[in-house]
Amino acid sequence: MSGLILHHYDTSPFSEKVRLMLGLKGLAWDSVQAPVIMPKPELTPLTGGYRRIPVLQIGADIYCDTQVILAEIERRAPGPSLALGPAWAVNFWADRLFFGVTVPIIFGELGDATPQDFIADREKLSGRPFNVEAMKAAAGIMRPQWRAQAAWIEEGLAGADWLSGETPGLADIAAYMNIWFLARSLPDLADELLAGFSRTQAWRGRVATIGHGERREITGGKALVVA
Repeated sequence: MSGLILHHYDTSPFSEKVRLMLGLKGLAWDSVQAPVIMPKPELTPLTGGYRRIPVLQIGADIYCDTQVILAEIERRAPGPSLALGPAWAVNFWADRLFFGVTVPIIFGELGDATPQDFIADREKLSGRPFNVEAMKAAAGIMRPQWRAQAAWIEEGLAGADWLSGETPGLADIAAYMNIWFLARSLPDLADELLAGFSRTQAWRGRVATIGHGERREITGGKALVVA
C-alpha cells in the first residue's frame, strides 16, 4: 500500500500507536510534523476544522480519530492481521481507563512547567478547564491506579510474549501507548510504577523494537498539493 501520509507530532501518544501499527504492517509512509497547538494552517484545510492529532491522509481522503485510522490501515493492509480476539476492547480500555489515569500523573508531576499556551489550547479543545492544580493534587492518588492498570498487562503476559498471543498485534501497541507516554515524560517514575512487573518490562522492550516502518518526512504544503 502506498500514498499514506500521517499528520502527527513525535510526542503524541496516540500518534505513537499509529506509528507502531505502520511498523507492524511494514508499511512506507510520509510524515508531516503538525504543530502541537493551534493554529495548524496546513492541516485544518484538510480536516474541515478538526484539530486533533493524528490524522491520516490517503490522497484526498482524510481519516480523523485514531480508532478510525487504525481500522482503515487494517482494512487496506490486512496482512498480517493485527486486530485479533479482544484487540478492540483492549484498545478502548487503553484509550479511556488507562489514559485517564496517565494524564493527571504526567501533568500533575510536571505541574507549573506546563506551558500556558498549551493549557489554553487544550481548554479550548475540550471545552473544560485544564486544571493543573487539580492534577497535581490527584497525581499521588492516581499512581496506585496506574499500577493497577499495568498489572493487567503483567497478568496478560503470563502465558505468552505478547498480549495478542504468539505475535504482536493491536492489543500490544494499544496497551503500550500509556507506558510509552509516561516513560517519555517521566522515565524514573515509569520504572518505579513498573517495579516488580518483569514480564511487562521485557514486553515493553520488545514493543519498542517494532519500529515505525519506512518513514519519510514531507512538508504540510506538499500534503496539501497531494489532496
